[in-house]
Amino acid sequence: MAVQQSAPDITDERLVQAVLDGDRDAFGHLVERYKRGIGSFIGASVRQPSDIADLTQETFLRAYAHLGTFNADLGRFSTWLYHIARNVVRTFLGRSLRRPAVAELAEEQTIESTVADISRDADPAGGVLRAEAEAEVRAALADLPERTRTVLALRFYDNMDYQTIASTMGLSLGNVKTLIHRGKLALAHRLREREATAQGNCATRMFRAVGGFGELQLV
Repeated sequence: MAVQQSAPDITDERLVQAVLDGDRDAFGHLVERYKRGIGSFIGASVRQPSDIADLTQETFLRAYAHLGTFNADLGRFSTWLYHIARNVVRTFLGRSLRRPAVAELAEEQTIESTVADISRDADPAGGVLRAEAEAEVRAALADLPERTRTVLALRFYDNMDYQTIASTMGLSLGNVKTLIHRGKLALAHRLREREATAQGNCATRMFRAVGGFGELQLV
């Protein structure tokens, strides 16, 4: 039986079964439900927006093609989907020689305050700044080890609870808590380093712009 157009209360498992029973449109509800989280998750490792969009689409295409292999008895649909996204990202990074560009973030900004509201409608005047800050955090995340980067992305971009992250990653709950704690410290350290580098580069550019010390008169 076809799923109604408005299906916010229908479980993932029912939507999957509807697709397998021939209702292809039901998969659209799954896409709408997870596209933002999957895109944000991929964006923690991949810099270019066009690549993020392509890899997000590839994730859902793979999920659709292999939907018959999903087994609700073995775990949640979200866990299965994020495993696919993780593999898509690994494949992409494995064949790409490019590294994400480095960007800087002010020391007082944390991952929680930066990515909590990425809405462009909440404050039009600050929309550009939020977009830039989000991109900066993604770039900083890309410098962290893969497993640390992944748990942070799941926690702060898709608001996954620790237990779901543990299931998705195949880790113990304690391990996830440790990775998130250490990852936040490592991220803060990287951001402070980038801020110091940015300030140094700014000073260097200014020094060159005024011609160095050649014009100074010693008295």
